[in-house]
Amino acid sequence: MRHSSLFIALALLLVSAVLLSGCAGTARGSKSSVFGSYDEVELIDYSLSRADALVVIRYPAIIHADAEQPYFHAFSINAIGGEVPPANRTKKVTTRIAQSVIAKSNYYVMSLYRELQQELPENTVLLSPHIILWDKDRGVYSRPILATEQIPSVLTVDFNVYSYPDTTALMDSPPVTFGDLVTPLFVVQGDRWLQPATNGLLLASDPMLKTAWEQSERQADGEIARKLSGDLTQDQRPLDFVAFLNRRSAGITALPVKAVGSSRLQVLAVEEYPVEKIQMDGALLESLSENFTVDPFAESFVKGAAARITRALNEVSHDRATFFARQNALARFDPELAVAFLARSGGESVRSRLQLAEALIEAERKFIAAQSLSIYDGTYLGDYGGKMRQMIEGEYRLLENRRTAARKANVTTAVAALALVGSLYAATASGAVGGIALQSFSGILVLGSLWAMSSTLETRAESAQMSEHFLALIAPALERQISVQMEWLESKERISAIGFAEFRNKTLTLYQARVRSLQGQYRDNCVFRHPGFTAAGRWYGTCREGLAHERGYGVIRDETGNSLEYLGTAASGMASGTGGMIARYSRETGAFYFEGDFDRGVPNGVVLVEEPGSRSRIREFRAGKDVGGGAADELRRLSF
Repeated sequence: MRHSSLFIALALLLVSAVLLSGCAGTARGSKSSVFGSYDEVELIDYSLSRADALVVIRYPAIIHADAEQPYFHAFSINAIGGEVPPANRTKKVTTRIAQSVIAKSNYYVMSLYRELQQELPENTVLLSPHIILWDKDRGVYSRPILATEQIPSVLTVDFNVYSYPDTTALMDSPPVTFGDLVTPLFVVQGDRWLQPATNGLLLASDPMLKTAWEQSERQADGEIARKLSGDLTQDQRPLDFVAFLNRRSAGITALPVKAVGSSRLQVLAVEEYPVEKIQMDGALLESLSENFTVDPFAESFVKGAAARITRALNEVSHDRATFFARQNALARFDPELAVAFLARSGGESVRSRLQLAEALIEAERKFIAAQSLSIYDGTYLGDYGGKMRQMIEGEYRLLENRRTAARKANVTTAVAALALVGSLYAATASGAVGGIALQSFSGILVLGSLWAMSSTLETRAESAQMSEHFLALIAPALERQISVQMEWLESKERISAIGFAEFRNKTLTLYQARVRSLQGQYRDNCVFRHPGFTAAGRWYGTCREGLAHERGYGVIRDETGNSLEYLGTAASGMASGTGGMIARYSRETGAFYFEGDFDRGVPNGVVLVEEPGSRSRIREFRAGKDVGGGAADELRRLSF
């Protein structure tokens, strides 16, 4: 193959360069991840809704031209693994490393996607590539390119790989993704109701723990503020890694944390994933560009991480985790139905609307699942994936030569190879892949020329539409027509569209043509009260004389930032009967959850209690006061 011969020439060149320059040094990583000990886990799914996704995987896919320099700057000054000397922060190679993080994240995330897709039910694992943006008010942030995050999902996984910005330390201890070394960073989180004690945050990489916590806390506060104002729209959370680069969260202390795989797994705390520089199996990298049937990254990290994600799916209530995301999704079709859904009405007119709306959301999920598969095919199986494998294989051989030499020297060769990953990304992002990164190697004779060549490959991603070009390149099938069969009651209908916007227009049209009028009144502005709050809150559901009554959802917040959410039955404007309540206090870390019997706004009877840093427990309450242990068989659970 033409590429193979070029690559052999590159490998020989790199070997010669090492010998000529006297390069030596070691770069080792851990042979196994902390997730390596996890056994395979089979999913147990008792979800009531068929519309939900199980996992959404978010990752940085592209940088907008306006965000490049702010991103490069943030990357250089917020290094993970050490402090970068000021003189090294502005070097051009630092921008190459910053680009390589995006390029390699695009590639390695596909291993996690493929593993989960194979283990979980069809069309339940979705990709959400993000574009990195910047403006003067928000700084560096990201937003999803596809509509993936509008689909209700049980878990959301943020994933990317990382390399330390300072090239002078490339062969030493700091985290790096180069050759057979991979440093994964990821966060597992969900809706605040998934695990109220931690605002839905389940697991986070050590450096990003405080940022992820702050993001989850801010997301919960934002949802409460929107519900109080009657706004049923959904928040778009930027990638935690990008938020970390934009602004480190140093002020948060005493978080409820537990180690990954510890004996405290039942404790309601965030699992802290350490920074791991994982060394993949070299035997699988020897001919990676020719044979990638066995994925070395999957063997060393992904299978264990995917098993942990599946275990998390088994540990949480899917209906509780997706309830409010489903409500937000329903609001796009029918705001009146969204309010009736919060009231969990059992009326026939509500049920028929809900069945149709959820069938259409399920169809949207299948459409995005097809888009996700197209992205995988284009990124991992297509030209982009082929070039990345050649690059990784070349980097591995370079490292092996340096390890053999085992002498410390300059790292120019490694820097040049790493810079070429950034060049590949830059060329790809501007739609100019065409073999440029590989073809240029044929004219290189000496080490200096290698670096000179790579440094001339300037980023040409200056178009405001660069994300579209990038996706069109890595996933040529993304713009093809996709057809999805929707099943509703006894009927089946096939919906076809090119692009999600057209697909959603068709689903909305179909819904509006078939809806029936709702029977009963479901309001979103009745009064909800709690004895601990002087201000009145808002109730979504049924009312009596303007006060919360029967089933619905109530939210309240005071001027100090204390807030309370309640889902269940009410009487005379206050929680009364069976329900679930989340209480947040401005001076407390995390939230407190109570589920069971209530009377006059407070727990009264047998109640499940969850709080940060403790295991769930069943207690007996009288008029809001804990009087001792409760009987599990007397606990009445909230029905979602």
